Amino acid sequence: MKTCVLSILIVLFSVANVSCGSSFYVYNLAVDMIRETDVVFNGGFRTQMTLEEYIANDSLSLQIAEIHSQRPRFSWQIFSTKKNTYQRKYRILVATSKELIDNNKGDVWDSGLVTDSSSVAVVYGGGALSPATLYYWKVMIVDDRGRKSDFSDAKGFVTAHELDDYTSVLPLEKLKQQPQNITINGTSALIDFGNDAFGQLALKLNSLLGNETVALHLGEALDSSGRVNQKPSGSLRYRRFTVLLDKGYSKYKIKIDPISTNTDPNVNNGAVPVLMPDYIGEVMPFRYVQIDNYKHHLVYHNFIREMVVYPFDDDAAEFRSDDTLLNQIWNLCKHTMKATTFAGAFVDGDRERITYEADTYINQLSFYAVSDQYSIARNSLERLIYHSTWPTEWILQTALIAYNDYLYTGDISFLQNNYENLKMRTLWNLRNSDDHLLYSGKDIKDSYLLSHINTPSQYLRDIIDWPPSEQDDYKKMNCNTVVNAFYYKALSLFAEIAAALDNNYDAACFRKYAQEVREAINKKMLGSDSLYFDAISSKHSSLHANMLPLAMGIVNDTCRTAVLNFIKKRGMVCSPYGAQFLLDAVFEAMDPDYALSLLTDTSQRSWYQMIRSGSTMTTEGWSFDTKDNQDWNHAWGAAPANIISRRLMGIEPTKPGFARVRIAPQIGRLGYAYIKQPTPRGIITVEIKPSGTSKKRFSVVIPPNMTADIVLPDGSTKVVGSGRWDYVLKIR
Repeated sequence: MKTCVLSILIVLFSVANVSCGSSFYVYNLAVDMIRETDVVFNGGFRTQMTLEEYIANDSLSLQIAEIHSQRPRFSWQIFSTKKNTYQRKYRILVATSKELIDNNKGDVWDSGLVTDSSSVAVVYGGGALSPATLYYWKVMIVDDRGRKSDFSDAKGFVTAHELDDYTSVLPLEKLKQQPQNITINGTSALIDFGNDAFGQLALKLNSLLGNETVALHLGEALDSSGRVNQKPSGSLRYRRFTVLLDKGYSKYKIKIDPISTNTDPNVNNGAVPVLMPDYIGEVMPFRYVQIDNYKHHLVYHNFIREMVVYPFDDDAAEFRSDDTLLNQIWNLCKHTMKATTFAGAFVDGDRERITYEADTYINQLSFYAVSDQYSIARNSLERLIYHSTWPTEWILQTALIAYNDYLYTGDISFLQNNYENLKMRTLWNLRNSDDHLLYSGKDIKDSYLLSHINTPSQYLRDIIDWPPSEQDDYKKMNCNTVVNAFYYKALSLFAEIAAALDNNYDAACFRKYAQEVREAINKKMLGSDSLYFDAISSKHSSLHANMLPLAMGIVNDTCRTAVLNFIKKRGMVCSPYGAQFLLDAVFEAMDPDYALSLLTDTSQRSWYQMIRSGSTMTTEGWSFDTKDNQDWNHAWGAAPANIISRRLMGIEPTKPGFARVRIAPQIGRLGYAYIKQPTPRGIITVEIKPSGTSKKRFSVVIPPNMTADIVLPDGSTKVVGSGRWDYVLKIR
């Protein structure tokens, strides 16, 4: 952080405990990252049914989160009013009946009192679980002061019919929503739900005689006359439906038929789209409903949008600041994270509904910023293992996604189960023997590699950014800087993956490979002006060729200022996808004021432009001028969510499962900023606000069983445990 912004008055307040009592308990139990294992859904709607009732009911309309693991991972959170609370021991019970678990008897597994600080992703240690079986579990802990908690409330979970170790996921959920506004014009009315969402429409309409026909128009955008746009640009959605009314006041459900562009793999060169499950049915994105030729009174409950989402806690995350536009952009991205979960996996929006590595990388980080439902990101990553896409850099991003999964969840099982697939997706065996770099544009002949990357094409192509008009005139050649920047990062993070799995040989090899690539990039792709060329044999320097090395940790200290200055001169000459790495690069160079200027820009290439255009989700491109087939529901445009969390407010895990976290805000010109960040161990909050005329108060709340390295503006670090920690910062 710039030391010219703030200096420390090194005052650490002795903050009182939350209460005078010594409340201490375990709660928020989760199995395989899922806390709602005991919730029963009916056709997507939550019910009050118990798991016992579910087991006794053979209705196909019921859904639960089935646990697929042969050895599930158990997680829990700790509440304590005492500061610096750490777990030192735990005891887990797993039982086959409610009676046994209520009497603290684990007939399936009693771990005994285990000396271990782990409270995230603790591996089941009992005998083989049976498929399609209801189990109950609970846990108690002992903290570092010797305090024993009571056993937690018991929670049930049901195993899948086949214990195949695939990712366990929650059912999709339907949320009933009424309109926010109805505008009536004669026999027509415009119904506005306030934001765009994927879902279905249910109606209650009246007809005195019957046999009346009304027309319904569902869409994402309005035309210049304020009616639903029936010929929207690009991939914006619109559908027309007719309803023949029965006599009297009746209910109607609009049936949405699938469209081939996002359901047929033959349309997108063999890429497999994610299909909607039968218990939900087909959906479409819409904000507006226009009804024509309806002659009766309308009220809000006449229209119900059944929004489809992966279960989402609206209160899990929050951000606010004294910049109202930045707040709007955060809310835009947060809604995008919620609304684009409609398929149960991260997809590219409604245009194709395909899981892409590049989309998933940004979606994963931004979803982590607003939710602790980690299973949807894991499900998306697992899907990519079996259905890769064609761009070279996107296959390389698989290692980045996998490492983030481990770092944020603390669950190593995915790395264990997919080690060889992840290793081959670093493309390490395609490196050039002379300079160790990755040369692209060749057919892959290695059948072993092809069998592990599972791409529909043997020919990998470098993408740089998308569409091509967003590449800042990048001169693509055989050995491209952007590709090798991703290559370096993939090799580096795979070394960490190997080390986490105690494969010390691979860890050493991949650290060596990564260092060789970094040295080669700085030797062969760096000009005398300290700027990076687009490729070997190219003399052109683009934004992308410089922001990627900076974002990925390749730039030497001697070149950092030159690269940053070049980046600032170029501006936002990249797509919303590329903006992720541009913002990462600028924060990496510790220039938060320029990063804020990008985040809150109001030009045609900005997040404000997305809002100004009428979209309530982030868009695929900045406008139809930059991407003529774009959609209005594309999560890869939601980089600000993770940038605000990870970079602006500076919250990043440094040990798996948030056992340790680094908090190093770079708020720049902001006077006030607050964030509430969910983690597997509980909520972190960070608040920076004025304190008098020349000081700021920096407050951090850390949940139990977590260590935080709080980096203050002068560069000093305070190492703390759980509790509230206040500092006063003197403004220069």
